[in-house]
Formats: sequence, structure tokens, C-alpha cells
Amino acid sequence: MRLKIVIKPSFWIFLVVAIVFKQGYFATMYSFAVLLHEISHYIVASKLFYRCKEIQLGIFGAVLYGDFQDVNGTDRVKIALAGPLCNLALCLVCLSVWWIAPVTYYYTESFFTANLTMACVNMLPCYPLDGGRVLTGLFEKKLGSKALTLTKRFTVAFSLTLFGVFVFSLFVGLNLFSLGLFAIGLFSGVFARGRETYERTVFAMNTRRFMKRGMEKKTLVFYQNNTLSDVAKRMQGNFLYCLEVVNSDMRTLRSFSVAELEELIIDNPLDTPLSNFVAANPK
Repeated sequence: MRLKIVIKPSFWIFLVVAIVFKQGYFATMYSFAVLLHEISHYIVASKLFYRCKEIQLGIFGAVLYGDFQDVNGTDRVKIALAGPLCNLALCLVCLSVWWIAPVTYYYTESFFTANLTMACVNMLPCYPLDGGRVLTGLFEKKLGSKALTLTKRFTVAFSLTLFGVFVFSLFVGLNLFSLGLFAIGLFSGVFARGRETYERTVFAMNTRRFMKRGMEKKTLVFYQNNTLSDVAKRMQGNFLYCLEVVNSDMRTLRSFSVAELEELIIDNPLDTPLSNFVAANPK
């Protein structure tokens, strides 16, 4: 599935406001940094066989949306780290270019600052920032669903603390308005439920497309100790999929047709081992 980049109307408002306040160049560099950040998430998620639909670029940055099936802790960490690591790599590129050609500093300083800011802010251990996703992924194996709950509680406490600092700044003459906005955004992000939520997807084929153009059929082969989640991650693109479950000797233990595989994905938890279906449905 091809990735779409959608530019929302709010982004153009953000850009116009930045130009009015003579910050148009920095806003443009920041937007590039944000976009590259999300593209890095997309590249890693795609390589791990998660479906990615689109990147939306808006007034508060960019977000990668997709049907992420039952993301496990290790994959969550890999996907989350991809964005900040990309920003840090771009910072190193800027530093290298400055060393080779110092005259470029004037043109790339904003890009360096934007990438450094993106990396540092996103690595805060708060949900839904990348740092919060990394923290959740690291503790998910031991704590299960409690890992996300604890990360969200920490985020609420942290955001309220930041907002308290903002309120205090109003009484001492400091200009921390942006800190207040960040605290509000962080707090609301904890309770937001967007399309990036890890929800189950129904793998129903497009019948009309099949009848008019035909569709290619693919057979997925997995060991019996793999899970339905492993299978679901490989089901990408406009294809019909069937499944063969094999043992360590590559002997077929059970075959599933296209319809049978779709029923397995829809009707069962994605962490179910394939061996369960082999035992229940011997060949």
C-alpha cells in the first residue's frame, strides 16, 4: 500500500502565521524535520510488516496513521525510536556540513535546531510521545497492559506539573506561554483515541475489484510456534492470502484457504499460536 501524505488546512494557517511573524523559514525547516521524523516511523513500521496508510501534516506537526496489528513490545520500541534517531542523524549531518563548509551554517542552523528540538522533546517518557512508547514497550513484556496505564499516569502527572510551572510564571513575569500549550497538548494526547490506535483490521477482499481485474494469490508459510499476529503483519497489498503451517522439517501440518485464514484473523486473538489451530483442526 502506497503511503499518502495529507496536508491539512491547519498546516497552511500555521505557515501563514509564521510568515506574518517573520518565522516562515524556521517553520519550513521545522515542517521538513517533522515530516522526515514520521517517514522514519513509516519505513521501520513497513519493514516490520505493519500497514501504514498516511501521514497527516497539520498545525501541531505530523502523525503517521495506519492499521497497526497487535504491536509487541520490541516492535513498539523499534518504531518509536526511528523518528528521534532520524532527527539526531540529521543533526550530525548538519554538524558535518558545517565542518566542511562553515558558510552553510547560516542556511542550516534552523534545520539543525528543529531536528534537535524534535529529538529531545519526543524522547520525553510521556505518552503519546516516542519516549512514552519506548518506555511502554520496554516494560510491556513484564507488565502487559499495565505498562501503558503506568506511562499514561506518569504523563498526566508530568503535564500537570508543567502547567503548574506555566501558571507560576504568570505571577513572576516570565513568558512561558509555549510551555502551557505544550502541557495542554500532552495532557489531551493521553486521552485522545485516533486512528493510530492498535485495532484489529478485517481482511475482507474487494469483490468488485476481484471480479473485474482479478487478484494475485499468495501462500504464506509459517512455523507452528508463530502467532496470528505474525501472519497478519505479512498480509499487505491487494492480494488473496492462504496459509500453510509447517513443522521444523518444513512438513505441512495444516493448510488454510483464503476464507479460512480470514476467519482466523477476525475471530481469534492475534497472540494465539498457530499450533492451537493445528491441534484443533488436524490435516
